[in-house]
Amino acid sequence: MLNFLLRTNLLLTAAALFVGAAGASAFTLANGTNRVVVNNLGEEYRWNSPIVTYTYDESFLSYFGSNGVVAVEKAMEMLNSIPAASSIKTNYPPANADENNLWNYPVRPDRFHARAYNNRILDIKSYALAELFGFMGLGNAEDNAFQLEFGSVVLRNWDPISYGPSKYLNGNLISWAVLGFTNAQPFSIDVTKSLMTLAGTSDNRVPRLDEGKYLVAPTRDDIGGYRYLYRKDNFNVENLPPSTYQMVTNQPNLTNPAIFSIDLRWFSKESKTNTPAAFQQFLLTNQWWGPAYTNITVPPLTILKTNINWSLGWTTNVTPYLTNYPWTPIGQPATLVNLTNKYRTFQPSYDYIYANVITNIHVPAEESEILYRSWEVVPAAPLWSVIGSVPTTTNYTTAILNDEFPQGEIIILPTGNTAAGAGIGQGGGAVGGGGPANVVGYHFTELQFERVNILTNMLTDTNSLANPDGALPGQGGGLGAGGSAITNFVGVMEDEVWASTNHAYLAYPIVLQTNSLLLGGIDKIRYTRMQGDSLVTTNYSSDRFIQNYKFPNLEDQTFTYIIPGSAQALTNAALPSYSYEMDYVENSVRKTGKFIKFFSTPDITFTAINAPPSVTSTNTAGAGVVNNNAINGIQTLGLNGPGVIQSSGNMNFSFNKLGLHWDLNPSFFLNEENQTPGWVWGHYDGSMSEPMVFPNSQTIRDLEKQIYSGE
Repeated sequence: MLNFLLRTNLLLTAAALFVGAAGASAFTLANGTNRVVVNNLGEEYRWNSPIVTYTYDESFLSYFGSNGVVAVEKAMEMLNSIPAASSIKTNYPPANADENNLWNYPVRPDRFHARAYNNRILDIKSYALAELFGFMGLGNAEDNAFQLEFGSVVLRNWDPISYGPSKYLNGNLISWAVLGFTNAQPFSIDVTKSLMTLAGTSDNRVPRLDEGKYLVAPTRDDIGGYRYLYRKDNFNVENLPPSTYQMVTNQPNLTNPAIFSIDLRWFSKESKTNTPAAFQQFLLTNQWWGPAYTNITVPPLTILKTNINWSLGWTTNVTPYLTNYPWTPIGQPATLVNLTNKYRTFQPSYDYIYANVITNIHVPAEESEILYRSWEVVPAAPLWSVIGSVPTTTNYTTAILNDEFPQGEIIILPTGNTAAGAGIGQGGGAVGGGGPANVVGYHFTELQFERVNILTNMLTDTNSLANPDGALPGQGGGLGAGGSAITNFVGVMEDEVWASTNHAYLAYPIVLQTNSLLLGGIDKIRYTRMQGDSLVTTNYSSDRFIQNYKFPNLEDQTFTYIIPGSAQALTNAALPSYSYEMDYVENSVRKTGKFIKFFSTPDITFTAINAPPSVTSTNTAGAGVVNNNAINGIQTLGLNGPGVIQSSGNMNFSFNKLGLHWDLNPSFFLNEENQTPGWVWGHYDGSMSEPMVFPNSQTIRDLEKQIYSGE
């Protein structure tokens, strides 16, 4: 990561000699993204999302290639290495050259590379850095520190420590001259010193980013303005950015405050053999905690994705019946005969990915065991049997078998999207239905109770089972439950029995809010790359993120999953989200809240275009701005802010891929020998003796051969 701090005490001492005491710096505030018109204090514009996402599209990747990505990523690293605004110190002199201090930053942002200059190479990293920092909310101080307003020249340059007006720019004393009554142009009193900031570089690409020049860091005044805008104690009333919410934890519902878990093994086993609709119905109708808890309602299951695997297997139908063979003596009871039909069939197996399921494994599948029970009912008549009767004998066996499914519990969280207006406790005893509106998760406390349920799963058809006094299968009973005799049945009956330890949890619902807040600065902006489904597309299909989607187990205590009431709810459950904290004021009390931003599309896209050679790069679609003046005070006339900078949804930074060209000058004969070659894209810095050259397949030696060899 690039370190912007000056590394030697010698440079620090020199800076002190040239700059003098603290106060010889200043910054201007852009009017939104308009750096030419600068605003007064309190009318600033800033990003209010600490996460800004970006990507590269096909046109950029196909021309600039992986080296182009490497170059732009260096610009991103420089921006991401700027420290949190509230941590930047202003004491003078700094304690040392490594201290995170305003006075340790350089007074000009650029350097020079001789070989790149000779070969007419522009640094793409510097262009990207200038474009990005130009949308930070700072004005172009070197051109607009003084403004013509109401027939007067007004100073709009602010000291980064006292926030008072200042006539210094990066240590240089400045004055002004009105040119044609269109602008009050600043100039340096010491004409040997240039006026330069990173914020103003994008408006002055020529000559600052000409061939051979490159950027190394924000200047002292850039950092001073950044500190003012984004520090935590700079409060403005702001709406949250698109797809961003405040997460608020409410109190549990007073009537039914609990969420109940259900059995993991049965859930896992049935999910393999049931279609989505059948599986969802199975969950809703099965009485998981036995007949005494029939009022527990299981919330609807949200399935994000269904994978179906097919196998070729056998299906066997065994039909038992009684018959008398021709040689059977008269009066002998009938004989049990099984008619077996066996045929091939395609068998599906289902694998689901859920949006609202939490798992808690008690026994892993490789250690899981169940109790298997079997009743075989066969004719068995003694010699004294009554003629015509069919006495039977029941053979009862049990066994402990290894199981292929884990044992434990799951919690299905109410999503708030399946039943409009459904509240907690529909049906009594649990969070039911679709859950309360706007709920996106729950926080569980240690307050809970535990119950062990004995569950029984029938492995054979029970239509012929006489079981009048026992609990029904699936409610803790089984074959012959309640001690009743098994009658009117001949054949084999099977079931499996296991114990399920389940819990009820006190649940605090988490809701998302989007109301206006008196917010402090975000303190730091982090640029995060979100590449598309492939290296040559900017598509973001939900399947891409769903593959890695996994809900946590109960070792965590807070669970969030979905945007409430959104048409894209299922997609958003699997798309990435970014959580962060910000300070805000509520009822005159300063608080720290948790916020979440859902990713749907990148904020910034780097692309390539064909354009005239006079256009090196441009923002074909810039950032959006929102003027919040109306919600910050009663007076709006003549005020330009405060406001926020936001992604426009299609914010594009475009680089001209015109390629090798010649600038035509009609004063000379129009042939290659008499015309001047134009610029080419590349990348270089102080550590590179051989600059990169684009398109990606070209090298600096290829370029020099074209220029100098005469071939």
